[in-house]
Amino acid sequence: MVVPITLNDIPPQIAQLLDMEEQWDFNIFELETATHKRPLTYLGLKIFAQFRVCEFLSCSEASLRSWLQVIEANYHASNSYHNSTHAADVLHATAHFLRKERVKGSLDQLDEVAALIAATVHDVDHPGRTNSFLCNAGSELAILYNDTAVLESHHAALAFQLTGRDNKCNIFKNMERTQFRALRQSIIDMVLATEMTRHFEHVSKFVNSINKPIASESSDCDCPASIKNSPENRLLIKRMLIKCADVANPCRPLELCIEWAGRISEEYFAQTDEEKRQGLPVVMPVLPNLIQHLAENYKYWKTLDEMKFKGLRPPQDLS
Repeated sequence: MVVPITLNDIPPQIAQLLDMEEQWDFNIFELETATHKRPLTYLGLKIFAQFRVCEFLSCSEASLRSWLQVIEANYHASNSYHNSTHAADVLHATAHFLRKERVKGSLDQLDEVAALIAATVHDVDHPGRTNSFLCNAGSELAILYNDTAVLESHHAALAFQLTGRDNKCNIFKNMERTQFRALRQSIIDMVLATEMTRHFEHVSKFVNSINKPIASESSDCDCPASIKNSPENRLLIKRMLIKCADVANPCRPLELCIEWAGRISEEYFAQTDEEKRQGLPVVMPVLPNLIQHLAENYKYWKTLDEMKFKGLRPPQDLS
């Protein structure tokens, strides 16, 4: 498949789908199909152009295109859930949140660019297994990162390794050093914030530093803006933004939500099977029972849908 050099070269069918990109109900699976499982490159070109990312980075659109291709190629298409379609979905949600006035009023362009890049790379080279699995299995990554934020550390590090490996896709090569350092730090912080073991810590800090102070201020006071715009609180907002984007698929329209549920179920279930085969601790000993029902029910409904049957049971069950 020929990937476009510019937005103008995008095939009509894909361009038509991307016209709907600013809507929350945007169907990422239709884009996945139309792009032959390469939705991240196409959606990335569109969203990064809207946010003028190339202009901010002083890089060409050809460099951005090459970078998106390299990042997408390092997602595992064989994963049911943690593949480049998930990355594209998180990028879409991130852009959606960044367009909200309350967020726009709190962040500057560096923050926006960092958020979009972080969303794009946040699960790159994900093996389809959890941190707990990798630690229990004594994997090379777990050893490298001392059993601490193993995957998230790997995603962030690999993203910068891939970017710097080839001048053709180095979107940072023309940046001034100080600005690059700030951007790099922001991207790393956001990718690391997607680690779920620190979920409640991040939420608690966000609530105490931003939600509560804003709620307690009177409506005619300027304090909320200053509360939100301090460097520390902008950091909390960016972390919360990517965290929300990362787990936003249950908030999508039902059909999309069901598809995501089936995909995550399949991936978790495959992990449980492998844990049993290798004699490792089963990380989710209760959940797989629920997940199995969910996966089986999902397949049932999907089969009925593919048969274009509108009832609750297939025809042979109606005797």
